[in-house]
Amino acid sequence: MNYEIRYAEEDDADEILSLWYEYSDHLSQFDARYEHKADAGDQWRDYFLNRMVGSSKASVFVADSTEVEGLLGVIEVRVMGAHPIFQLDQHGMIFGHHVRSGYQRQGIEAALLDKAEEWFKHEQNLSFYRMNVLAENHYLGEIYEEYGLEQIEHTYEGEL
Repeated sequence: MNYEIRYAEEDDADEILSLWYEYSDHLSQFDARYEHKADAGDQWRDYFLNRMVGSSKASVFVADSTEVEGLLGVIEVRVMGAHPIFQLDQHGMIFGHHVRSGYQRQGIEAALLDKAEEWFKHEQNLSFYRMNVLAENHYLGEIYEEYGLEQIEHTYEGEL
């Protein structure tokens, strides 16, 4: 299948939101707190249109194909500040990475990561990036390991 990875545009908002809802459904299998809120669409649309489109420190890329109706995948990238104490310089962060069900494991995940890396390195001049993955989300864990990424941290949580 032919597809292109491109910057998301304002007109993509509804299709991207559909992908995020599917991503939310996937994540909520592991943790119910990842179910989308009732007003998630309006909040996300405002965030996307007012803080992502045209931002110099954040971007959204989509996988698009003329052979299929709707977008195939999405990845959201942002620049994070340096740590005031540690020697962690300004770096990239992936805040969402999803390929539509039925199109997963066909290279689209890696193509989106390639575009994110290109943006981090060449447009932001960053030396590394990170992302968080739920421990039970083996699909993304496997994708990232196959891509050559290294797990460097563990996150622990306690209920209060």
